Amino acid sequence: MREYEDPQTQIGPTISPLRPFCVSDANLIVRSSDLVDFRVHKSVLAIASPIFSDALTLPQPSDSEVVDGFPMIQVSEDSEVLNCLLSILYPVPTVIPSSYEKVSYLLSTFQRI
Repeated sequence: MREYEDPQTQIGPTISPLRPFCVSDANLIVRSSDLVDFRVHKSVLAIASPIFSDALTLPQPSDSEVVDGFPMIQVSEDSEVLNCLLSILYPVPTVIPSSYEKVSYLLSTFQRI
């Protein structure tokens, strides 16, 4: 009798190496929970997400952190999830999450957007 093999266990991880996400004319730094900075456009985030849209319209405190001259916001997502999300918003090669939990998290995030 042949044992059942789960086809998903045979698929190797397809993780792209995490490259710094840096848009040349960025005007915002988004810092992940594991302290990786992503240079992005406020307008792209505002169009993609009402949460970012609302957050970016709020006045920033005078003591808010600035990185390389750009305002910085800290998010609770790790750099892998944030990189996957940004690769969907920008026309760059898509980054495949390393686990089903990350895929599930991304899908639940898009349901809120």
